[in-house]
Amino acid sequence: MSASNQQNLAIHCGTTTDSFEKLKSICEKQANELKTKMDFSAQSEIVVSFWTEDFPELICTGTFRKNSLGEIVYELDFSESTL
Repeated sequence: MSASNQQNLAIHCGTTTDSFEKLKSICEKQANELKTKMDFSAQSEIVVSFWTEDFPELICTGTFRKNSLGEIVYELDFSESTL
């Protein structure tokens, strides 16, 4: 998957029947994979929505950016989850 220059990037993972702890773990794994594919040449921050695959429920949003060392870091925010 190419994640370069996408304004509304969405990841679909897990299902609504998974435990919230399992969904958090899946989102972490997906975020770690995604950060290796991101291109920040056009923007300094990328926000990604993480949704369940079966019935679209928001799990969390992830904010990706480069830190002062040039490494891509992210924060996952579960406060807006619709589960």
